[in-house]
Order: sequence, then structure tokens, then C-alpha cells
Amino acid sequence: MTPVDVGADAVLAMVNGAGTAISGRYFDGQREARAHAQAYDLEARQKLRQLSMELTRLGIAHGDDDQGL
Repeated sequence: MTPVDVGADAVLAMVNGAGTAISGRYFDGQREARAHAQAYDLEARQKLRQLSMELTRLGIAHGDDDQGL
């Protein structure tokens, strides 16, 4: 099996009901797993959110732009 086949099998398993009522969990193929340790790091998540807001300029819509653009 190719990596595409493996990924497709995992998606099809979820779509066809194997993952009914599963939400907010991370999977490695069809096996439930933990995400990378950084995903659980509050400071790293806050930095990522701030950087994402800056790069996408979403902060501007909420008055977070210090440059007055």
C-alpha cells in the first residue's frame, strides 16, 4: 500500500462510520494517538495564534492593528 492508500483508508473508515461520535482527537492512520508534544504546550499555542493573526492580518478586523492600517 502507498501512503495515499493508507490515508484514504483512514478517511474512508471515518466517513463510513468507524469514527462516529469521535471529535477533537488525533489519529495516526486509523489508530488514535497523541499529537506532537508541542500541541499541548500552552505557550507554544499562544505564540502560534498570535503569529497566525499577524500573518493573516485577522487582528485588524478586531482593532488589534497598531499601525492604523
